[in-house]
Amino acid sequence: MKKIPSLVLWALVMASTARVLTAQESASPPQTLAPDVVAQLKNATQELLDAIGRGDSAVWQKYLDDDCVYSDEEGNVKSKADLLGELRPLPSGYVGSIQMGEPQVVVRQNVVVLTHRDREDLELFGQRIVTWFHSTDTWIRNDSGAWKLAAVQIAAIPNERTPIAVAAESLDAYVGRYELSAGISYVVSREGKQLFGQRTGRPREELLPLCADTFYRKGVWRGEKVFERDATGQVVRMLDRRENNDIVWRRSP
Repeated sequence: MKKIPSLVLWALVMASTARVLTAQESASPPQTLAPDVVAQLKNATQELLDAIGRGDSAVWQKYLDDDCVYSDEEGNVKSKADLLGELRPLPSGYVGSIQMGEPQVVVRQNVVVLTHRDREDLELFGQRIVTWFHSTDTWIRNDSGAWKLAAVQIAAIPNERTPIAVAAESLDAYVGRYELSAGISYVVSREGKQLFGQRTGRPREELLPLCADTFYRKGVWRGEKVFERDATGQVVRMLDRRENNDIVWRRSP
């Protein structure tokens, strides 16, 4: 399915919401939001999360707006039909649950935006993993007064990566200055068993080994520093890898 840019997606949702508001306001006096609506939608959200592991499409059928757009953690945009068609119970050997947390809301007359950070606990054949997701949900009140889920945007929040063990002296191969352009460089240095990097005008950061010749910044889950070697095995370039796009820094003599 063709992906919809996030700004376009938001514009579509707002346009749809505006149509609902216009239709309701012309047909009846302005409605007020019942105090228990937010609690109701939080409960409905947890109900939807609970239904994922069971593959219970009836729950999602109940709450999804017919024109709902659902953007998953991999950037795929799905319709209501797409989503309902994909819901399946967890396969044999899998046991999991998702718990909504840290909810925050923005409330308008016929629109509630609910953002939440969810913890997924999953056991795969006896091995346990924990994954975090951030979701932003837009609920709208339709002409019949029912609250429906019109849009969902999900982002996965990666856990801190685990560095591999390397010999301290092997880190010397990366020590040096790498240049992006005149006046902008990245200096790599070693202190004992630790490798550090510092870009011109920025704080120093620790680099941790992910695999051979590939490092990541401590406390940062996006991007890697990949060191490339020539035919003789000497490090000659550093690639600043961002979402699989490479910015090349050339090593100074």
